[in-house]
Amino acid sequence: MEQYVALIGVILEKLEQTYKDLKFNYDGMDAVLRQHSPEEKANTPELITIGELRDIYGELITRLEARMPGLKEPDERA
Repeated sequence: MEQYVALIGVILEKLEQTYKDLKFNYDGMDAVLRQHSPEEKANTPELITIGELRDIYGELITRLEARMPGLKEPDERA
């Protein structure tokens, strides 16, 4: 089964990159939302959508971290 070692490595590398992309996008959406009042966030369709997407990304990040804690940056593990 040694032929699968490279495949596993590629998949893990892609998963790590996906995690980093999710974190980057989550942080960006969160920054956008922090610039607006609760009223704006509750009444602006685009901000509602960004909030929902941020929450989905957050759920994905949490699930990935629970399943594969090695994905987190060393300073995030504390």
